[in-house]
Amino acid sequence: MRKYVLRAVIVLAILYVSFVGLIWWAMHQPPETFGRVMKHLPDAVFLVAPFETMWTHARAGHLQPGDTAPDFSLIKLDKSATVQLSTLTAKQPVVLVFGSYT
Repeated sequence: MRKYVLRAVIVLAILYVSFVGLIWWAMHQPPETFGRVMKHLPDAVFLVAPFETMWTHARAGHLQPGDTAPDFSLIKLDKSATVQLSTLTAKQPVVLVFGSYT
């Protein structure tokens, strides 16, 4: 009996590590890939995996205060054109504010 319990524990541990590894891999992919993986997983993933800690480490980045922001482009709200950060900073200083005002 002990032999079967030990085997079951080992199999469950391997499955758990594989599951967490899949989530870790997905977190390091582009948002579209991450979304495709997560839509197939049950909501209980947040209970059985250290999701928040993994997410914090996966998306930490390497910027420090005072570093120049990496260049990026965004579509305007009316979808008429794109705006690139480097073209704005060439003309004037730019402040990026991420937050909610509601």
